[in-house]
Amino acid sequence: MATSQMQVHKVGDSFTRLFVVPTEFADGYFVGWTATSQIRDQLDALVATAECSWLDPVTTRNLKLRVASTASWSQWAGQLVFIDIQFVRTADGEVMSTTTASFKIVKDVTQP
Repeated sequence: MATSQMQVHKVGDSFTRLFVVPTEFADGYFVGWTATSQIRDQLDALVATAECSWLDPVTTRNLKLRVASTASWSQWAGQLVFIDIQFVRTADGEVMSTTTASFKIVKDVTQP
């Protein structure tokens, strides 16, 4: 029986994740939408705001989420945190959010 492993992120490592838009949305569906993403702890405190950028802004198929420095995340080491992406259509303010995902922040064994 396979068990799923909890995703982890080490304090101090750059946080970079790729979100692939589900195939139910046609290529280019999210042209004209603004994407934002936050990481929050279990008490809803903001851990970080991730930079969101399309790998190809024409197809809007792959969205890169990035936090360059996570050195300040040590206060959340050992904790579960939550992330999602919110899309807002600039033409009319329509809002759509992804499912919320979670991961655990862990201490890095080799710290500078």
